[in-house]
Amino acid sequence: MRTALRTTVAVAAIVVPLTATALPATAASSLLYRDRGTYAETYFEGAGTPGGLPGNYSMGWLSFHSTDVAEGYVDTYACDPGETPWGDVNGENACDPAGSYYAWGETLKLVSGKGKNPSSTYSGTLGLYDMMSESGATAAEGVPFTVTLTPSGATSRTTFTDSLKDPESGYTYKYSETRTTSYAAVAGSLDGVPAVGGSVGTYSLRSMERSR
Repeated sequence: MRTALRTTVAVAAIVVPLTATALPATAASSLLYRDRGTYAETYFEGAGTPGGLPGNYSMGWLSFHSTDVAEGYVDTYACDPGETPWGDVNGENACDPAGSYYAWGETLKLVSGKGKNPSSTYSGTLGLYDMMSESGATAAEGVPFTVTLTPSGATSRTTFTDSLKDPESGYTYKYSETRTTSYAAVAGSLDGVPAVGGSVGTYSLRSMERSR
């Protein structure tokens, strides 16, 4: 029976194998992974588009992890005066979608403050890749971002699990991750599109796979 509790926070964890026993296919084998660290995420919204993408309004999200990687997405819209991406209460006056893009950057720079509730500043450049094309064509490169996050709210703690057991094959999978999260005040932009919200936190995960 498979049970899963998911959250909308996206975190990409570096998984480090602690044990990996190579045994014959007819024998039991198991693999254990553990990882822990910090993460941050920021939401962007406002007039303009990063990297000169089509449209005149953008909404986006970036996750910062493993100290040197940023990834997320950007949606752009073509908006006439009085229109918003989500429209009004009657479902009218909505902007036209202009594009959806995957964001990835490996030039992340992190500057961390000191003291209680220290600020963290993330900066670097991104590549934006067209999610509407089969090949994920590059839409823009070297797109700059800078954002500073300062913890400003109460801290919450969330644990979620996932498991799978197949009696026929003998395969068993278990996953558990605990995150502490604090809302953060933000300042900065993604190539001119302002940062409007964010959070920071820590995570600790453990997974196990076993087969016979």
